[in-house]
Amino acid sequence: MLTSRVYTDDKNYERHYVVAAINEETLRQAESTFDIYRKNGVILSGSFSDDEWVLTNQVKKTTLSFCSNEIMFKRYAEKWIGCSCRCFTDGMKAYAIFQMGSIALAGIKEIVKKLMCVTEKPHTELNADIHIIEFLKLLPDNEIKDQVIEEMEERSMFSPQTKANKRQRILAEFDAYFRFNDALEEFWINANDDEKLFYFPMYFWWTLTAILPLRPTEFLLIPRMCTEKKNGENILTIRRTNLKGGKKKICYSINGDYRLMKYSVPDSMAAELKEYINATVKMPLSKLGTLFVQEPHYSHIGKSAPNSSSYYSYQNLSYCLKRFQYDIMKIEEDKNRINLGDTRHLAMISLIASGGSPVICKELAGHSDINISSHYYSNISRFVECATYEMYRRQKGGSVDMMSHKPYSTGETVKVGGGRCDSAAYIAGSISDCIRNVGTSGELGNCMFCPHFIDGKSGKYLIFSNAGDTKNHVDADSKYLMHVLETVRKGKGCNEDIQSALLRLQHSSARYSQCLYKNMEVL
Repeated sequence: MLTSRVYTDDKNYERHYVVAAINEETLRQAESTFDIYRKNGVILSGSFSDDEWVLTNQVKKTTLSFCSNEIMFKRYAEKWIGCSCRCFTDGMKAYAIFQMGSIALAGIKEIVKKLMCVTEKPHTELNADIHIIEFLKLLPDNEIKDQVIEEMEERSMFSPQTKANKRQRILAEFDAYFRFNDALEEFWINANDDEKLFYFPMYFWWTLTAILPLRPTEFLLIPRMCTEKKNGENILTIRRTNLKGGKKKICYSINGDYRLMKYSVPDSMAAELKEYINATVKMPLSKLGTLFVQEPHYSHIGKSAPNSSSYYSYQNLSYCLKRFQYDIMKIEEDKNRINLGDTRHLAMISLIASGGSPVICKELAGHSDINISSHYYSNISRFVECATYEMYRRQKGGSVDMMSHKPYSTGETVKVGGGRCDSAAYIAGSISDCIRNVGTSGELGNCMFCPHFIDGKSGKYLIFSNAGDTKNHVDADSKYLMHVLETVRKGKGCNEDIQSALLRLQHSSARYSQCLYKNMEVL
């Protein structure tokens, strides 16, 4: 979604035209804006249809060239972009015009040069530039292009520029996700039928991908008939990409680039899907046979769908998410908003901290770049903190503060090696709490990693050590997991090693969470 500053006849700039896609309507708007700039002497020569424009800021002239090489375009871009060279060129012109009033002419010239690069090299070699990404989002819907956009957005998180700025990742603060969840739950209770149809793709995206780490394009390609009842369980069929974890050939087809996977889902999720399918059964379906339809989306914003059989795209879902945060949550600053790729990372972090599964092991081991995996680990302790604060807030209400040290235990305890134990189960003669704890070598029943262990070395029985110490355990176990994953990638380990490292991290995370929670309990 792009906001254009239109240059009016009285030479004032007004931010009032929002561009969600480049189509016939927005091209007409671009031509109209072009004429206004030419009338006011900013554009000196050329018409909108020309492939070269001369512009001036009264100090210096700038030439914008849109001469796309059609042969190069067919070779490198046509298959995955899904539009003609002429459509691409017109799109560049519109994008340049819509930047007028917000960016200096020299800057617009650099943007056009970057966009021209899309036609000159394979998409895997393109720079993950924000303007290339935003421009591609405005072009006509195409599922393969959406996949490329998603890959570029993921690469942008680890670009040299990002690293130089010491911005390890582009994610909202974790408390932003809790705020979003609360706002969505409250909104969904009171939403009318039109609002629910418009926002359902976003609602289901949040519900599903926060627990199952799907990429946005995988989510958008869920088949229309995606649920079935089997052996008393609700089975959801989704598509997972074949293109991660290695240099595999791209087939430029859904059947070639994706595989069908089945997962068990709760009754409530299956019921919501059925309700949506029934509500949209008479609407034009996607030619790809995907779950979501476009009619509620464009009807809600007062426009006609560009193509009645187009699939509900990455651009549609991104626009829907932005509208919810702008209109419903009243969030204006980008840094406070969540983005489409965030829930996959959030689900990964949550599942890692809770012990993971064979599916997560496969996901993690499949990352071709260690930086992509390390992206998750460095945030686990922060995630534990925010999740614990949120749990306490929901249970107790009010604000939450932290103490760095704990008062002493006053509950019943029994003596164990190196200290005391306050486990009610152990006191009653059961080892059910004990076997849940794993030591650094994978041994069960290690007291030092048990949240019920009370250190007695100081002469007093402390329920927990300083919260900073337990946080350090989480960070250390996160680094250990990253080391194990790198070993597996090099063929020197197996998925069982990952599972063991995940289990170790699960327990240090649980210990840290309980330490934080008990610290808050005594305030």
